[in-house]
Amino acid sequence: MARKNSATPSFSHVQNIGIIGAGLMGLEIAALNVRNSFPVMIYDSNPEMLKTVRSRLSMELSDIEDEKVRDEMMSLIEIGTLEELGDCDLIIEAIIEKMEVKAELYQSMKPYLRANTIFTTNTSTIPIEKLSKVFPLPKNFAGFHFLHPVWNRELVEIIPSTQTSEGVLQRLSDYAISLEKTPLCVCDCPGFVVNRLLQPYLNEALSLLRIGVPMEQIEKAALQFGMTWGPLRIMDEIGLDTVMHAGKVLYEAYPERIELSPILVYMMKKKLLGRKSGAGFYLWGDDWRENVHNHAYQPGDFNPQVEKIVRDWQEGEPQKLSLAEIGNRLAMAMADEAQRILEDDVVSEQGQIDMAAVIGLAFPESKRGPLAWKARETSR
Repeated sequence: MARKNSATPSFSHVQNIGIIGAGLMGLEIAALNVRNSFPVMIYDSNPEMLKTVRSRLSMELSDIEDEKVRDEMMSLIEIGTLEELGDCDLIIEAIIEKMEVKAELYQSMKPYLRANTIFTTNTSTIPIEKLSKVFPLPKNFAGFHFLHPVWNRELVEIIPSTQTSEGVLQRLSDYAISLEKTPLCVCDCPGFVVNRLLQPYLNEALSLLRIGVPMEQIEKAALQFGMTWGPLRIMDEIGLDTVMHAGKVLYEAYPERIELSPILVYMMKKKLLGRKSGAGFYLWGDDWRENVHNHAYQPGDFNPQVEKIVRDWQEGEPQKLSLAEIGNRLAMAMADEAQRILEDDVVSEQGQIDMAAVIGLAFPESKRGPLAWKARETSR
């Protein structure tokens, strides 16, 4: 594999990247790297996924108007074997969120790992300490959590295990900066920081649906509050299956405050997974398959099938809430969890949590983050 162009500033000694997993997240991470001049070698156990890597990457880079620049980026991607990935400076694993599958992969990589290769997992749910215990070189292992959509989220969470070396953490931090991302080192806990902030926000939206607040009002309220997307759009973009899986992990960790909404369960049964299936809370149009990697693609109308599901699970008479009341309820759910994160010492200071919400979840910058906003609200 070619080394990163020496003309490009390198903030660390990471010069080429291996990615394991050619699904949506793996491809978005690959696109981010080639946009920043890093050679990428990608592997997937499913040959069918590898056959479409180049066409999907081309779509992911379709916003690059200069054809020569786009071709140069495309030339940085290679398909490789696990053995070939062993020569990379940094490997990012972005496969299915199942402990046994990841453990099997890690053992398969054992013969091919160099002593100084950094190996990271993009997991958002499995404890890093647990994964490090099945990885052959635990001092070289860490969590490196990109947020979805990768192109639109500035934050990257770095999660060490108790054995991760300081040198690895520094190289990962420098590498994140070279991708024009902001690194945040967080303690190993279920949901880390961003997912712990996000899940109560999404749960509150589902709770509002169950008391009769229309989908359109929830989305309008979030936008009026200053969010880029409403919570229902966020769930559609992430994928309802991913939201459900993350919710289960957090429910197991914090059962007293996380609820598994029957609306979400029923949508899963109906395979209404959001953008990647063509329909979720929104309808994504007949050409959704061709636009999975189109950043500018917008959803259509709200899904009448989901509106019926919501009515079936509604509790009592519909409650009338103003847009301001809805927006404040959504934000306060996030702010309350932010307070718990601070009390749990997941990060070292309040400002890091507020920063994570602003640049990781597009919490309105004008409100300076959920904790800062909550402090002003409660002092009134």
